[in-house]
Amino acid sequence: MSAQPVQDNADDPVEILRLLPEEYHVQFFDDYDAAVEAARRPESFRELQQLLRLWRLRAEAYSSSGYDERLAAARRGDPADFAPAAQVIPGWPAG
Repeated sequence: MSAQPVQDNADDPVEILRLLPEEYHVQFFDDYDAAVEAARRPESFRELQQLLRLWRLRAEAYSSSGYDERLAAARRGDPADFAPAAQVIPGWPAG
């Protein structure tokens, strides 16, 4: 018996849609359809993979508890709600 690689289906469009709030489905389908069409050309295939990764990350953010409150805080621009990039992004140069 041989070991099989672990399948990571996180970027599977069906999994993304399962997690993604319904209000974002139309935008996802529009982006996905355009990326699939472009991916018919080999040099554009990686863009489809990147689009799926981006939408998976969006789906996780959009469906997370407190997302709407964090979005509203970001729109208000209250400095107390933010952290310096160097504090939260590994490798970001300190200011």
